[in-house]
Amino acid sequence: MIGRHDLLRVVALTAFLFGLLVWVYVIAIQIAHPEWLYLPFSHIDYFPLNWRLDDVGMAAFAVSIVGFLAWQIELNTNPKRKS
Repeated sequence: MIGRHDLLRVVALTAFLFGLLVWVYVIAIQIAHPEWLYLPFSHIDYFPLNWRLDDVGMAAFAVSIVGFLAWQIELNTNPKRKS
């Protein structure tokens, strides 16, 4: 059975990694095709898939920061690691 701390660690690490990967993707597009930044992230016209690419990059960077901080806090406060 997965515990609360283990679940928080998995979710925080996943948010950090995927947020960072999306941010790097947006940075690569910004370097290679800067004219695409004002286009939607996806061709699907539903919220949040219709956000602009530069807005998705900023949100992904914020998600990666929050995921990293939550992951580090969980690592330092996990009772299993206090032995």
